[in-house]
Amino acid sequence: MLEKAVSIIDAASKIAIYTHKNPDGDAIGSAFALKLALLSLGKLAEVYLEEGNSVKLFPFTKNLDVYPGIPGALLCENDCNLRICVDCADKKRLGVKVDNFTGNTMAIDHHATHEEFADFTLLDGSAASCGEIIYLLICALGAEVTPDIADNLYMAIVSDTGGFKYPAVKPETLRIAADLIEKGANFAEIYRNIFDTYSMKFLNLTKIAIDKIKLHCAGKIAALTLDNADFMAADLPEDGADRIVDLPRNIEGVEVSIYVRRRKDGETKVSLRANADINVAEIAQNFGGGGHIRAAGFETEKEAETAIAEVIEALRGNFQ
Repeated sequence: MLEKAVSIIDAASKIAIYTHKNPDGDAIGSAFALKLALLSLGKLAEVYLEEGNSVKLFPFTKNLDVYPGIPGALLCENDCNLRICVDCADKKRLGVKVDNFTGNTMAIDHHATHEEFADFTLLDGSAASCGEIIYLLICALGAEVTPDIADNLYMAIVSDTGGFKYPAVKPETLRIAADLIEKGANFAEIYRNIFDTYSMKFLNLTKIAIDKIKLHCAGKIAALTLDNADFMAADLPEDGADRIVDLPRNIEGVEVSIYVRRRKDGETKVSLRANADINVAEIAQNFGGGGHIRAAGFETEKEAETAIAEVIEALRGNFQ
């Protein structure tokens, strides 16, 4: 499949790159690493985000916005003859860019629940991150892994593996990470920015969140609900608080956590995380979502309390 992906890219000259909406470190790192590699090969390439293309500053949290690192390619999105999306499990996750993803298309992904929507799909459901696949693709394309590319790929891999602590990590994951360090990735700074640096606003939100955690099923399920008022009280946007998802999961005895955001537009976003051997991707699929065995999610228009109750009911059989 790598060979096919290489041939498709080789035949294109102007390439648009997309991520899922509300992109995380894996999506951002994968997208910008691929862009840098394509530019080094003489292609015109640009990352197009919901908030604008990469020529502009985009409103990500501080721990993710220091690695893209080069100006845009001044490429008009409509002129592209290949469109690639990374780390996106289904087409609706493209958000406002869904209608732009047309023509000659490719999807590069590592979600086991991926629903094919591109002309060609480079999929490895066993990969711990999309960044691993992008690394292999860049090598297959014959592009040099520069320090900037290594930074982006390391960010992608370390963020989606929780600092290499999730069960999806395999020996190959660590071999790739080691190679990126050899290529110049600033691994210590990247880790610190992602995992060990907190703003006071984030800590204020954490104080709010602690009081809102509720335990279910004899403490084996922890549920946290935050709404727009909570983010406003902490003066922190939702996309600046991604790491709050780990708070309920880290409670002793919790096997599954449910993190719910009730947004001002009426949409409810549900994130599921598992410590035990429970496939939360299957649970999420029951509600129209997907993801990984230990990390998945879905969106619904139901009230937060209803969504939590339905997820708990779907999980109940795992705790009998």
